[in-house]
Amino acid sequence: MAASAPRKTAARKNAPRKRTAAKAPADLGLVLDDDAARAETDKLIADREPLFTIGGTTYTIPKQVPPSWSVKAFTIAATQGESAAISYAAEKLLTPAAWEALRECETVTPAAWQQVFKALMDRILPESGFGPKA
Repeated sequence: MAASAPRKTAARKNAPRKRTAAKAPADLGLVLDDDAARAETDKLIADREPLFTIGGTTYTIPKQVPPSWSVKAFTIAATQGESAAISYAAEKLLTPAAWEALRECETVTPAAWQQVFKALMDRILPESGFGPKA
């Protein structure tokens, strides 16, 4: 038997590939923690006004606070009580130096103490700006 020549097969032609359109990015809704939001929040916190003066140093609080601070203060007030919410507000709104000065000032009267903490709570839980509108 004679050796047979290798059998030739027809070359396969690959079907042309269909190009698919690039996938559109997923809809992320509002992106709340991007650089622009962070810059806006930082600017909001940096815009401050005087609250009290001790030893010739005037201490300030932000004119407005991020809504997340208000939500957290509201949650703390509802779950842990008003004292815990006041403590949270003082720590968020005052600089560490202001909080220390206020705690260490032995000449703060009860009326002044109440006025400072009312200002803190009014700022972090503003009646007109928190929660859904009726």
